Amino acid sequence: MNRDPLFGFQGSELKSYLERNKLTENQMVLVYNGSGMTHEYNLAQVVIAEEGKQKRIVARVLNSDEEVTFFRTGKSVLKKTTHYKLLPMVPWLMARFGGQEQIRFNWKWGYA
Repeated sequence: MNRDPLFGFQGSELKSYLERNKLTENQMVLVYNGSGMTHEYNLAQVVIAEEGKQKRIVARVLNSDEEVTFFRTGKSVLKKTTHYKLLPMVPWLMARFGGQEQIRFNWKWGYA
């Protein structure tokens, strides 16, 4: 099992992935939150694929209807100091979602 909570999508790798694979409106993505000693993954839907001069990405988290804005690097605009990231759909995670809109693991990868 891959122990990297971002599955290799960090820094420049994530930015180049998002540049190569342009997001479209209504596309499903993952929002990662690594705060609180957990790995939390939420299903989200892209609302705006490229907004403004900086081409920011706006995604709506399905279980809360919260809209989160991300830079093209995958980092959250408003939650820069927290561990919010935009991720593509990761097959290993998608197999564990079932009918849920959120899954959470503790730091040792047990379900939380």
